[in-house]
Parts: sequence; C-alpha cells; structure tokens
Amino acid sequence: MDLAFLVDITQQLNILNLKLQGPGQLITTSYKSVKAFSTKLRLWKTQVSAKNLCHFAACRSLAEEGTVFSGDEYVSAIENLQQEFDERFADFKAHRDTFQLFADPFSADVESVPSMLQTELIDLQCNSELKTKFREAQVKADKTGEFLRELPPSFPELSRVFSRVMCLFGSTYVCENLFSTMNFNKSTVQDKAYRCSS
Repeated sequence: MDLAFLVDITQQLNILNLKLQGPGQLITTSYKSVKAFSTKLRLWKTQVSAKNLCHFAACRSLAEEGTVFSGDEYVSAIENLQQEFDERFADFKAHRDTFQLFADPFSADVESVPSMLQTELIDLQCNSELKTKFREAQVKADKTGEFLRELPPSFPELSRVFSRVMCLFGSTYVCENLFSTMNFNKSTVQDKAYRCSS
C-alpha cells in the first residue's frame, strides 16, 4: 500500500510540476496552481482519514482487492507534505495581494493596495475602455501580460508593479532553459572529447 500511495501522490505532484513549467508563464498562474494544490492537500487529508480513496487510484485499486488501508499513517504523510509545501511557497503568501492585483486590477479592493497605487488604481478601474481591453486580453492568456505591460503613461506606479511581477518567473524559465542547453552541450562536447581520446 505504501508504494501505491507514493505513486498516487507523485502523480499529483507531477501534474502540479507540469502546470508550473513553460515559457510565458505568469506568476499569477503559478500562484493559482500552488494555491489549488494546497487546497487539494487539505481535501485529501480529510478524505484519507475517512478512508475515502476517490483521488488515490492506485490505493483504491489495492483496497478493492482486499489490502488493508490504514488512513492514519497516510494522513500524517499528507500533513508533512502540506507543511513542506507551505514552507517552500511561503513567499507566494507574502505577495498574495500583489498577485491578486496583477491577476485582475479591475476587481482589486483599492483600500487593500499600497497608498502609492490607490489613486492610479481608481483611475484605472473607472476607465471603461481599458477595462474592456483587459477583459478581451484575459480571454487570450498570453495577452494579459502584454496589456499590463503597455498601460498608458498615466499609470507609472501600477506599470512598475506589474513589470516587477512579470519579471519574477519569465527570467527563471529563460535561465533554466539556458542551463539545460549548456549542460546538454557540455555533455555532448565531453562525449566527443572522450571518443577522440580513446
């Protein structure tokens, strides 16, 4: 049963991992995925303690074949994963308000944003033309960042905040790609050098 539980949890972690990867990935999308996974962990903990294995296919299959399922030890494993997850993504919680502002500035609570942004945010939210353009950009996921990046000059503080948020993950992906390419090239060159020296 331990291996089946590991298979099920690893499968869920792999799904999350794939959601967090890719070019053009905005941090707000990653934030939503991380928040959803954290909520799923709480759900799974409750369900596993009640021996409900609806989200654990491998465990459910073994239980249906008669293998004894002890929910307590797996609840503990899920709690440990939840704790580790919360620690690793603590920065996401610290920037939650900024991410929510970035995800939908037209629905953001003006009083919850820093004072330097409040008047600009009011002006933005009252601009029906920009609101329409933003809603159209939201339909095309890759266009939301473009809209926020190209705000009119009358929104300098919001533009600066949005630019900082957009830089958070794009550069990480570029760096990861660069290092992957470098490692691939390095191993290819080393392989050729080894063959030549033999």
